[in-house]
Amino acid sequence: MSQKKRLEWSIKSQNNVADIQDYLIGKNPAAADRVLTEIRATARGLCDFPLLGNQGRRAGTRELVLIKYPYIVIYRVTVTKVIVAAVLHQRQKH
Repeated sequence: MSQKKRLEWSIKSQNNVADIQDYLIGKNPAAADRVLTEIRATARGLCDFPLLGNQGRRAGTRELVLIKYPYIVIYRVTVTKVIVAAVLHQRQKH
């Protein structure tokens, strides 16, 4: 059995999450909390199941679409960690 990987958020992904939060809080604070909780839980789950997402559009990346909300977690997998590269709305170009 492979060892659990560490989770690392890139600066870009941190900014993406902050932008999502800022946008949603203005519309519905309770929904913002639910969406952000789901994004973070999904990313944490990749530590145990790093190949869960599909091969990404860019070489070396993988993409996992959230089930409940229209966001995509874009990430890279190394020997020891999962690096979240970006979190985007499904309608955003990436």
